[in-house]
Amino acid sequence: MLPKSSNLKATQAALAKAVRLGHADPLNGYAPQRLAVYARLVRNNTFGFIDRCFVEAPNHLSATRWAETKERFIQEGKATSPYFQDIAGEFLTFCQTQTDFSADILALMDFEYTQLLAEVEKTNLTDPIAWDERTEMQLSPAAFLKSYDVDFLSSHFSQLEKAASHIIVWRNRHFQVKQQKLSELDFWLLTYLAEQPTSLLHLSQALADLIADHASLQPILAQTWTNWFEADVICPVTD
Repeated sequence: MLPKSSNLKATQAALAKAVRLGHADPLNGYAPQRLAVYARLVRNNTFGFIDRCFVEAPNHLSATRWAETKERFIQEGKATSPYFQDIAGEFLTFCQTQTDFSADILALMDFEYTQLLAEVEKTNLTDPIAWDERTEMQLSPAAFLKSYDVDFLSSHFSQLEKAASHIIVWRNRHFQVKQQKLSELDFWLLTYLAEQPTSLLHLSQALADLIADHASLQPILAQTWTNWFEADVICPVTD
């Protein structure tokens, strides 16, 4: 039963503050034990969503530092979404406004959050259809291009090496989330398709106007195009 109060908003604000701070002082009829349960439930649920998203980043931090930052998020963070699946993104945004973690750690966290975005993207990816060089393609809605000043994929997350790194993160039609470092050609092609859908024929013609020795590049471009199509990273434009 809710406590009697002439000011419900004030009571709600006091209750939220008590749960955030995690203390169990008596509050307008709420028993300390009940407040402690609420505070524990909020932390268990919030920390659970955070830890399921960010698996690799904590390995490069002390357990104490990671725990303290999560606790500060509970006490000081501001929610902008009512959905549980957005908690990880809210935590990342909170960390980006603080000085707790280095830029390399934040880049790794951004990458891990991008994996979550690819996983929950609602686009229904169907089996590949017949296509030819005139078929207009675009970057899949479940694919995300990222660029970082740190390379963590080459070492399978064991090292945070200072190096420019272009990455594609995507979910395929089998609901598998994948990631891959990109060559300059891969990054250029996928960036182009992210900005403007086009066909292989049109792109090949554009290259012919720009590059003198385009003939040797055409088979490589065609194979790269086919590989990304078969991986579900690019897909035909649909009405």
